[in-house]
Amino acid sequence: MRLPVFALAIVMLLAPGAASAHPHIWMLQRVKPIVSDGNYTGLELEWRFDPASSENEIAVIDQDKDGSLSSAEVQRLAADTLQALEQDNFMTWLNTGGKDFRPTKAEAFNASIEDPASFTPPEWDRNAGDKEASAPGPKQPKESPDKTRNLVYTIRVALPQPSKTLTITTYDPEDFIRVDVDKTKVPANCTLGKHPSYKSEFIPGHPVPADMVSCKLP
Repeated sequence: MRLPVFALAIVMLLAPGAASAHPHIWMLQRVKPIVSDGNYTGLELEWRFDPASSENEIAVIDQDKDGSLSSAEVQRLAADTLQALEQDNFMTWLNTGGKDFRPTKAEAFNASIEDPASFTPPEWDRNAGDKEASAPGPKQPKESPDKTRNLVYTIRVALPQPSKTLTITTYDPEDFIRVDVDKTKVPANCTLGKHPSYKSEFIPGHPVPADMVSCKLP
């Protein structure tokens, strides 16, 4: 089975010359802090991949082609994907009042297909800046406009200790994967802003500040 979209993306990020991507995958993130006994104890990251990337991977993951993911299909996906996700710490930095830290293990993982897609990013050239794409040769065809599904990952991680405060920042410094937080789904007691120092920067001098969700319980 071919590596799913995120695992493939991690492999490419670690490969020499991978910084020539800008971006190839666009992802909408929703964060859901988990509260227990008046403290944050964990969180869920919900990722919706752009329709074109989703269609490429659904074709591999949905082996029975029924338009949904069975528990067996999700288990196979997790077996191929979780190691890469954990190796890259889910592209996520957390803070509960001290130094930033990164989650290392998923408590739970799920995947589903959203049909029709609720997330369709603006049109962009996913090959912009690629050495291969800029070389002479036939251009790749434009993506079909009828691809309207989102592949959705849901990842649950635990915090090392309960906390009244929590900030979540997910981003790819090389801008291979563009991550935007869903502005319409900011959780209660949380605000959405930009991280003061984390940024994606494919083109030097043109940084894309990372979205940061900051949460504080009464």
